Amino acid sequence: MTGSEKKALKSCSKKDLIKLINDPRYTQNKAMQFPAIVGYLARHGLPGGSTKDDLMDMIYSARNELIAQAAQKHMDTKQPFAYDDLGGLKGAGDIRVKNFIKNPVKAIADEMKSFYERQENFDGMDPDEVQYYQSLKVNANTLAIELGVRQDSVRFEGQADRIDITSRLSKKMPEKDANLGASLKRVNSGFFGTLFRRPSKEFAAFQESFNIFRDSSMAISGNVADLEAKTTAYLKHVIPNFKYSKDMPRDQWLAVLPKGKRARAGFCMDVLDSVAEHKEAKPYMDNVEKAVNGKPIDKSVDQPPVKEEIKQEDFQKEVQKAIEPPAPKKEEVVVEEKEPQIQQSDLEP
Repeated sequence: MTGSEKKALKSCSKKDLIKLINDPRYTQNKAMQFPAIVGYLARHGLPGGSTKDDLMDMIYSARNELIAQAAQKHMDTKQPFAYDDLGGLKGAGDIRVKNFIKNPVKAIADEMKSFYERQENFDGMDPDEVQYYQSLKVNANTLAIELGVRQDSVRFEGQADRIDITSRLSKKMPEKDANLGASLKRVNSGFFGTLFRRPSKEFAAFQESFNIFRDSSMAISGNVADLEAKTTAYLKHVIPNFKYSKDMPRDQWLAVLPKGKRARAGFCMDVLDSVAEHKEAKPYMDNVEKAVNGKPIDKSVDQPPVKEEIKQEDFQKEVQKAIEPPAPKKEEVVVEEKEPQIQQSDLEP
């Protein structure tokens, strides 16, 4: 095992965890996806490794990603199927994932304990791999103890919006960005821009809102409305006619901006895209979570929406009826009926 391979196996970040969960090897083989998540989380805090994100945030981000993937299938398919179907999982595999969604901290604590206690056969393996795997098992036991102590005191309820939006935004960032903090620093002109550039009050307000939004330790984190408002305000500052929509002329707007503003505006547009994606997926994600927990789902989510143009056409017809004067009544003309004339031919035999 090379030095770079050892380093990669000891690194641990939320961004790479999300990337792993979305790897086609696992999205197309759900039976292997959750074990891969557990194996990756076992790296957290590994001695001699590089850990970049909070363990609880990573656990709940993994949970969110599994729910989001299940929800996306409901959004994409035209054939309805059960909301507690998490990708055709059966038996023990299905139970493990559903337990993780119901109580993520306890589930991972149990998984880490099982990983540590599992008997392994290392015959014929590379010595470096054996050493790594043994250190991973010891670290898993440490995590199991830590999570066992913390599972009753840690609650991430109410942070689902923050987790989902930051996860979606993370997937839009370049590979080189370690996390969203690094992404924000990059678009803010890097080291020298941070030191010497005076940001506009609109961008300063956006930065403050964004940093509060993504900080899980703050009681006011995850304020979607504030983030959306401050992001839009900055974009209107640099693009006066800006108005968000899925089909907005993004490239056209960014092309006329100077390099620094272009990077910051592009990042802000990614933020609004992530918020919009979250809002669209949220009803489906809520149904997945409800179904897994045995609660009634919102069946209206699967009803096809009434097209706006049809509703508008009906509305216009009603308006037209209201403003048109009533048609004048036609006077009825009474025609005197005449007795039919009997023809001679009618009398002849």
